[in-house]
This record gives sequence, structure tokens and C-alpha cells, in this order.
Amino acid sequence: MEQLSPEAVPVPRLDVRVRNVGGTITVAWGESVFELSETAGFLWRRVDGRRSLRELALLLAGEYAVDAETALLDTAETMTALADGGLVRLR
Repeated sequence: MEQLSPEAVPVPRLDVRVRNVGGTITVAWGESVFELSETAGFLWRRVDGRRSLRELALLLAGEYAVDAETALLDTAETMTALADGGLVRLR
């Protein structure tokens, strides 16, 4: 996996379908469907096209009491998977 810049900004597609059933968030576009983990759902709800990976990671670290480096790695991995599925673009 290519190393993403912490300053990369994920931008959500406007035509993504989002469902929250029993607390589980599912996002879909075209043939790509993702059932998000709790932490991925936390990040998804905060992707606004303005926050960088670093900013999202700091929110994640604060919410789940993990260190900033681990949160950044998890955030980058999650956003890479969503970008690969066409659900966000990274700029």
C-alpha cells in the first residue's frame, strides 16, 4: 500500500448510499459495498472534504483513547480501502 500523506483530504462521493441498521453503517456505490466497523463508521461520519487524514486521526485517537500514530495508520488504511472502492477520493 502506498504511503498516504497525513495532509491528504478524503472527499466523499455525493451519490454514495448510506444505511444505518442496528448501529451498523453500510456504504455503497455501484458494485462496491462496505459494512463499516465501529471505528470506520466513526471516521465515515466525519469525512467532510475539509478534514485531513491527520485531523480525522486525532478525532479517532481522542474518541478511542489510542495513540496518534496508531490512529493515523488506521485512518489511512480505512480511507485507502474506501478510495479503492470508489466511495471517497483523496486529494
